[in-house]
Amino acid sequence: MAFADEKSLRDRSAGIGGVVVVHAGLAALLVLGLSTEVTKQIFTGPLPTREFKDPPPPPPPEPPKPQPRQQAPANPVVTPPVPIPMPPKPNLFETTIELPPLSDDLRLTPLPKGPIEPPAPPAPAFDPVPAMPRNDAASWVTDNDYKSRWIREGMTGTARFRLEIAANGRVSDCRITQSSGHSALDEATCSLITKRARFNAAKDGSGAKTTGSFSSSIRWQLPN
Repeated sequence: MAFADEKSLRDRSAGIGGVVVVHAGLAALLVLGLSTEVTKQIFTGPLPTREFKDPPPPPPPEPPKPQPRQQAPANPVVTPPVPIPMPPKPNLFETTIELPPLSDDLRLTPLPKGPIEPPAPPAPAFDPVPAMPRNDAASWVTDNDYKSRWIREGMTGTARFRLEIAANGRVSDCRITQSSGHSALDEATCSLITKRARFNAAKDGSGAKTTGSFSSSIRWQLPN
């Protein structure tokens, strides 16, 4: 190894040793300083505190200022309405104060005292006429209408009926007002009379044809 290399190595070793000594001294001072009373007071004493106060409340709003009152004028000026002249309406009718005397036709007659009776209805021009048979009533129901079963069972009896007659003289409705005692004989009575009976239509007070009614009876008895 050359001399120059040896010298530089010694210098480097001396520098490194100095750095180590300096760092060791700083560490000793740091440990010593932390163990003093001042350090203890700083880290063990009460921490300083700071009080915070609430901000003062805002001032109350100012009351509104009174507005100046407007006074009406002492003597108001009023203009009266101007009348508009209107022309008078022309009189289209002649008027008179004197009334003409009443004639005999216009004289009023006093009403009789007491209740007023209504006028009697006018008499009809014609007497009303009821509906009457136009053909023989005996031909409406005959012995030939008896069925053999009715004869074997001995069905007999009297059936009373009421007919409604149309304005054309035909039977429009038939109703049994008293039964013969057998529904078959009652049904046959209305059926046969409706087909065979013919009537002269009824007439009202004016002589016109109108509807009417007719009532009678049929006796069912066994043929000989």
